[in-house]
Amino acid sequence: MGGRTLDLRRGLWYNTAMEVCDVVIAATRPALRRGARLGLLLLAAVLACSATVRAQSPARPRVLMVTYSGGYQHDVVRRASPDRLSLAEQTVVELGARSGAFDTSRLYSREDLERLSADAFAEVRAVLFYTTGSLPLRPEARQALLRFVQRGGGFVGVHCATDTWYEVPEYGELVGAYFDGHPWTQRVRLVVEDPSHPSTKHLGPGLEITDEIYQFRNWSRDKVHVLLKLDPRSVDVGKGKRADQDYAISWIRRHGRGRVFYTALGHGREVWEDERFRLHLLEGIRWAMGGR
Repeated sequence: MGGRTLDLRRGLWYNTAMEVCDVVIAATRPALRRGARLGLLLLAAVLACSATVRAQSPARPRVLMVTYSGGYQHDVVRRASPDRLSLAEQTVVELGARSGAFDTSRLYSREDLERLSADAFAEVRAVLFYTTGSLPLRPEARQALLRFVQRGGGFVGVHCATDTWYEVPEYGELVGAYFDGHPWTQRVRLVVEDPSHPSTKHLGPGLEITDEIYQFRNWSRDKVHVLLKLDPRSVDVGKGKRADQDYAISWIRRHGRGRVFYTALGHGREVWEDERFRLHLLEGIRWAMGGR
């Protein structure tokens, strides 16, 4: 290979392509002295080699984002038209592209979900739900999703993902809880319980934010690792149902070999445009993808 060092990080395809480029350049170098036309041919050959290298670059991990609303539809996942992405979809696509961490596929309509095959999960690293109500997946696709996480896939639940599939107890176990009302929609203070996690380490000891705050049923600290919780002193805590005043806002858990990240934040546009939330979500997605 003319003394070129083998780049093991990029793989055999890269080194082979670069060797071809070396051969082309060596063979055509004398021709450069015979005129600009052959020089242009050389440039075209080099560009072709570069295009080959880029085309064979390993694909980024893929996240499957589901924003179907079988119940209440939040404004942040409402599309102005079928071919225009919602704010939440635009945000996740942008987070993946700017960070280089992942590409995003999207399922929005009933038809999208009804067509989803059980094999689709083999092509993704994580699945993200911003959903409500009953999801019209075929039974085999639903079971494939549950197996996907059990076997090492990632799952990310955002806000109303806990307001989904009440009739599927296996899903409630996966996500860690079910929605049980939103007693507060106001500015609140959140306490960071785990400042070492990638999704919360940028938040310091806590933050103030305006959002719709959930409470949950079938939730227990024994089943999850809490990242963020509500500071009960920042609200009229008597409106909630928990005697212990323990209202988790974000958590992680292991589900089989898979990783689950959930955040209850994300009701309105202001939150999705908040850089603190965007980084919280990005790092939650990246953490969930790490289990496969």
